[in-house]
This record gives sequence, C-alpha cells and structure tokens, in this order.
Amino acid sequence: MTAPTANIWTNWAHNVDVRPRSIERPATIDELRRIVRDAARRGDEIRAVGSGHSFAPLCSTSGVLLDLSLLHGIEAVDPATGEAIVLAGTKLHALGEPLFAAGRALANQGDIDRQALGGVISTGTHGTGRVAGSFSAQVTRLELVTAEGDLLTIDARDGERFRAARLALGAFGILTRATIATVPAYKLHERTRALPFEETLAEFAETEPGVRNAEFWWAPKHDVGVLKTLEETDAAPLPREAREYPPGTVERYLKPEIIDWSWRVYPNERDTPFVELEYTLPLATAPLAMRELRDMMRTRYPACIWAVEYRTQPGEDALLSPTAGRDSATISVHQAVGQPWDRFFRDAEAIFLAHDGRPHWGKLQFLSAEAIGNLYPERPLFERVRKELDPKGVFLSDCLRGFGFGS
Repeated sequence: MTAPTANIWTNWAHNVDVRPRSIERPATIDELRRIVRDAARRGDEIRAVGSGHSFAPLCSTSGVLLDLSLLHGIEAVDPATGEAIVLAGTKLHALGEPLFAAGRALANQGDIDRQALGGVISTGTHGTGRVAGSFSAQVTRLELVTAEGDLLTIDARDGERFRAARLALGAFGILTRATIATVPAYKLHERTRALPFEETLAEFAETEPGVRNAEFWWAPKHDVGVLKTLEETDAAPLPREAREYPPGTVERYLKPEIIDWSWRVYPNERDTPFVELEYTLPLATAPLAMRELRDMMRTRYPACIWAVEYRTQPGEDALLSPTAGRDSATISVHQAVGQPWDRFFRDAEAIFLAHDGRPHWGKLQFLSAEAIGNLYPERPLFERVRKELDPKGVFLSDCLRGFGFGS
C-alpha cells in the first residue's frame, strides 16, 4: 500500500510524496515514546502515517515520519461493555474476525477496509447511515504520545479536550491506542437495484430513514443510479461470488444480494488507484447539490465517468466533524490517477460550498484557512486545546498550517 524507499514515502493514490529527514517504524510503544521525545528535542516536526489512504497531504513533513504499522492488534475486549482497546496501526480488515470471535462488531464502517485505525479516527472517516456515525464517533477513549514522550489518556470526562481529540488530524500527538465502542455481532442483508437518476433520488429519500444503511452510486456515463441498502437480519448466510467490474460501469455496483456477517458485507475491493473529493452537506440541500453536480458533469465534464457516491451520516459533536450539529449527506467525486481532475474537483467544490458543504479532512479540497474557519466555528476552541497539548507545534505540518492551525 505505502512505498517507503530510502526516505521517500508515497500514499496509496501516488498523489502525495513525502521526503522526511527519517522514516521510523517503532515496534513498541516505549520505542515510539523515545523516538518522539528525541525528535522533539532536536526541533524536528513529527507526523504519523497509517496505510496512506488519505488523498490530502496530512502526513507530509521534512522532519520525522512515523510508520505505525508494527503497532497493531486488539489488546482487549471488555466482556461487560464490549469496548475494544485497539492499537492505532491496526488495519480495519484485521478487526472483523477477532471482534467476531468475541461476539462483537464495529457499529459501522465504509466500503474500504485497508485503512489504519489511527488514520480513520484522526480524519473522521465514515460509512453510511444515521444509525451509527464515523470512526471518530465510536471512540470512547484515546491514548496519545505527547512531544515530551509521555502517554496521555483522554476520554469523555475531559469534556472539550475529548471533543477536540476525537478528530484531531494528528495535531495533538501520536495516537497509540483507541478504545472503541462495539456492538453485538450482526448479519447484514445487502440489496441493490438500478434506477434512473431522479427515481434514485426519490427512492433514496423514501428508503433511507427506514433502513440501517443506505447509499447510492450514480454512473455518469449511463445516467443511472444504483441504490444499495443494508438491513440487519437473522437469516442464513447467502454468499456472493466476488466479481469486479471496471470503474464507471453500472455492474460495478449492481450486485447479487448477499447475507453475511457485517464485517464481510461492508468492504468491497478498490484496486484501481483514484483521487477523491468529498463534501458533507445538510440533508435538505444535498439533493439539489447532487442535481447541479449531475448537470455540470454531463455538460462540462462528460469524460469523467467514475461514479459519484451519495451517503448519509448522523450529526456528531467532535469540534472538527464535518457533520457537527446536523444530520448530513455526503457526496464524493472520483477520478482515476493519471487523469485530469483539478478543474473538475474545483468546480464540484464550488457547488458543494454553495449548499453549505464542509470537506472531508482526508480528501482533496482547495480552501483557504479563512474559508475553513468560517465552516468550522469551533476551530478556535480546537486551536486552544491544540496549543495546550502541543505548545511548540511539534505535530504541525505545512498542510495543517494551511488549514489555519498554529497561526
């Protein structure tokens, strides 16, 4: 997934190259603490990477880049509460089976499971549906390594600090462990169906409130939407033969129904590298934004054939959550690596901003620090907490400064 060569690191999509002074791969928490402490004393900037599935240059640094891939695994699952203590370098696809063995499951997840836990928490990565929120919302406790090399635990008793730390972009310290609220293991029944565009919007609006998870993909080349629903069931498993179709085709998303345990149903293969821009919008305005995006793509960007994804999320209370204070819909546009995307993404962003949208932190966007500040009214509170935990800005980067942090 990532490609460390000498002191060069490249993300999954190959749109971010990092050339740090050194790449460190600690095997233990104590080793991580020593590396952080020594780097901070030298005055080095410190950033961490997981699987490299972010498209934004969040981990770019000229200082020390920490690869946390050796810090992985579930350390414990509380039999009474179901809370799981997980190391930050653990990949999502490595959680399903051990949680299932304990009779538990993640409450929600997206259709990519290659990311590391620390990354999905730090960027607010999510699945779909308003029953359960993002990975950040599933966190009940966090452990960080501070610039002094100390371990700091933050939970709900810490009030505003916890609201800030649940989605912190790596700006507070190096995330080592997270305690996740899990749910009893459950099976999902996945169904898909293809519809004309306007019927897709109408069916989604009618269906989504009554199911556990719902989303749709709109294939621009065919002007067809594929509506997918996931509902909990006790029915016997109904396996599905894995078969992948090219991006942009209706068949890629229109699949035979399946019944299986949740961790086997949520993920899909995403082997073709792409770049992505995603915005979160109020539920009431998202359909209009989707219509405007469709019109723009069909008239101005007919060569952009990758499907557009439309999902929902509940409102969350993390200070930097794109869904803060409101139930939301998210719209994601994609383009293949190597294909032109800049003008297309900028024009899509303009539509989303006109409808009160907020960008996903781990995906591409083009906003100034001032514009981001206007979208996130609690950013000053986040910055105050950041300065308390990292007064010297050890964990900042050019990307985070571009977002307005550390100014």
